[in-house]
Amino acid sequence: MSFDAENALERSLMKAANDPAFAPQFYTDFAQADVFIIQHGKQHSEKAESTIMEAGETIQIQNIEYNGRPHIPVFSSLTRLRATLDNEVAYLGMNALELLNLTKGSPLFLNPGSDYGKEITAKEASSILDGSIWQPTERFVAQKKTEIMIGQPANYPTELVAALTRFFKRKKQVERAWLAHFLNPERDKTAHTLVAIETSGGYDEIAAEVGIVASNVYMPDPPLDLTPITGRSGGIEDYFLKNAEPFYERRFMGLF
Repeated sequence: MSFDAENALERSLMKAANDPAFAPQFYTDFAQADVFIIQHGKQHSEKAESTIMEAGETIQIQNIEYNGRPHIPVFSSLTRLRATLDNEVAYLGMNALELLNLTKGSPLFLNPGSDYGKEITAKEASSILDGSIWQPTERFVAQKKTEIMIGQPANYPTELVAALTRFFKRKKQVERAWLAHFLNPERDKTAHTLVAIETSGGYDEIAAEVGIVASNVYMPDPPLDLTPITGRSGGIEDYFLKNAEPFYERRFMGLF
């Protein structure tokens, strides 16, 4: 079936499905959107009505099975809901955050049966609801003088670098970014991926969104740590500034 985006959520869903660099925008638009659910055991009404749920009131929500587990089907518009079903059903529209609060602990599936959809796991739903999905991913900060191992990865994370490059191009405050293979023997058993980011401001916001992008692509050596490049000499910054080439560097219009 054709899928013509009707709202901001559907536009970002389509973009994120084709490019993980747009995943952060999808989560933002989802949290702000009104979505629709199927009410189980209630008769369909031809007349659209607005109502207020009283404290303590409960509703029955239709479930579907996905990968052997029950999921709550959620729709980004009435068009998606109606296109999926063969007959008219009772439905309820509400803000996505209100739905997540109502269905805590339950996985959702956005637009089942459509060309563009997404499973929203219980963990994702919880992180959207409490806002932790927009918190910076783990940042490496040395608490004391520590000998670490750092270098370029044998298995280069091509998919991650490509997605981050596309993401950074849309963020004017990102100046440069580097990548390394990193091991802190006091903390880690195996080496993993470290990305260093130089920004003109808003590092924490960028770091949070980088974590979202990274969670949607394959990475040969997870997890991902991030570190800011502040311009202070010494330590881990010296490796990136003196011994490594950035995989991303902001270009100004008209220059090459």
